[in-house]
Amino acid sequence: MTLTIGIVNYNTKDELKSCIDSIFKNPPNCNYQIIVVDNDSRDGSKDFLKNIKRKKIKYILNEKNVGFGSACNQIARLSSSPYILFLNPDVKITKNAIDKLIKFLRKNKKVGLVTGKLIYPDGSIQLSCRKFPTILNVLGGRESLLRKIFPNNIISRRYLMTELDYTKIQFPDCVRGAVMLFRREIFEKFGGFDEKFFLYFEDTDFCFRLRKNGFEIAYLPEAIFYHKLGASTDKEKLKAKIAINISMFYYLRKNMGYNFPILFLLFFFLLTRLFFIFFFFSLKEMKE
Repeated sequence: MTLTIGIVNYNTKDELKSCIDSIFKNPPNCNYQIIVVDNDSRDGSKDFLKNIKRKKIKYILNEKNVGFGSACNQIARLSSSPYILFLNPDVKITKNAIDKLIKFLRKNKKVGLVTGKLIYPDGSIQLSCRKFPTILNVLGGRESLLRKIFPNNIISRRYLMTELDYTKIQFPDCVRGAVMLFRREIFEKFGGFDEKFFLYFEDTDFCFRLRKNGFEIAYLPEAIFYHKLGASTDKEKLKAKIAINISMFYYLRKNMGYNFPILFLLFFFLLTRLFFIFFFFSLKEMKE
């Protein structure tokens, strides 16, 4: 077995089916298996997985939602292949995309993780490369107030790398976790994903550990994947927004070395953001 394709599913049955279909339509040119972990979905995903007859597919049905990173680690423990490709269920494979990632990783020993070009269903390019988060960068994040008021502000442009040439191979700080190919030995060497991240930033945290230890993160434009983005989290937007803020705080506390006064201010800022998130969601529900 050369490759394990791991998919973490949570209430995305239709997207999961399309993802699996796209893999069989455009399979890698190597011996592979697909392992799906379902995080206690309630949309019929479990029955769908139980009724799959394909031999290449294994599945784990968790009795509760253990989070994205924990589920990925389950996949890694169950597999024994030298390469592990993690895919979001709302990703669709294109011809030879997986083979190109594997070929690139084989040739570049100092690359610890490689991803491909992510395309929205309408054909536009997703900005999947990032600088590492800092307090300043978070203020200019993709859905930040600063970016909504001043879309072209310099903080957001630098953090989101909006001016990056996505037609060329790049080596950013970190990448979006929708498509990630690892060597098994590297993934295990650095302990897999930190399971304290329930959702969001576990991919960024792993990229940080790789870069800290001399490995590069690569973006390969020749490997093309279609990505719907937010198929699972859009169904529970409030929980997703809470999760991303909590994970952001944990990431900064863990990796940035900020002292207590800065962390206290950051925590206060987090509570303020959560207050406004609850406030606006409550207003929206009252109107509906």
